[in-house]
Amino acid sequence: MRVYVPAHACLALARRLVDAGRIGTVRHIRAQQAWLHDPNAPMTWRLDKAKSGSGALGDLGAHLVDTSQWLTGHEITGVSAILETFVTSRPLGGERSGLGGHGDTGADAPRGEVTLDDAALFTARFADGSIASFEATRFALGRKNGLRLEINGTEGSIAFDFEENNMLQFFDGTQPVEEQGFRRILVTEPEHPYVSAWWPPGHGLGYEHGFTHQVVDLVSAIDDNRQPAPSFDDGLQASGCSPVSSTAPVTTALGPKFHDPNSARRRPGSSRQT
Repeated sequence: MRVYVPAHACLALARRLVDAGRIGTVRHIRAQQAWLHDPNAPMTWRLDKAKSGSGALGDLGAHLVDTSQWLTGHEITGVSAILETFVTSRPLGGERSGLGGHGDTGADAPRGEVTLDDAALFTARFADGSIASFEATRFALGRKNGLRLEINGTEGSIAFDFEENNMLQFFDGTQPVEEQGFRRILVTEPEHPYVSAWWPPGHGLGYEHGFTHQVVDLVSAIDDNRQPAPSFDDGLQASGCSPVSSTAPVTTALGPKFHDPNSARRRPGSSRQT
């Protein structure tokens, strides 16, 4: 999950600002990701529960959970959620392209049942007392891969949008009121995380560079005899933050009580319950 998110220069800079106390105490995190809005995109493994295990929640929401925890340095301790499936069947045939494509919409074209959620909304509590709202959906029309995060603290805020891949927004609440406002940081300077290994200032990095950064982080940790991060335990913890159990129905509404996402990790062999 951290392959293309926290190995990203903008988010690594955001983590640096959080760690330096530039936004003060974190109070609120807002996270969204939207991808795959075409209802006639061909049926794939990611839409089949037997093969993928989870829908938009695990496919998209896992990135949000993992990144939010990494940026703040705190784990989620409770969640409450609702899931929904808007498109209950998709074409089995058609032209496939990358992770999507154009399905066969003919009157007699066979269709497969979608057994997973298209959208997941949930709220969360973090170990430090901050709260968060998460949205993961396949139906935010117009958003190509709209992974957006905003962290609000007592002294500032940070905002990032994956569709503006080299831009980080930073609000400094300690400045005089007449000078306050979000400012855009173009993360292409050699002083920024990872960037010194690449191009001159002003030449942006792309999606693929995050994978290279992850390899560098892994090899560097091994060479320094440090525990690489993220670890397998990090992945297990992030996946355990699913607000609903694997046996929950596709459309699920939880009550006001918060589910502890880490209970299964603490009790080996136990199952998560909502």
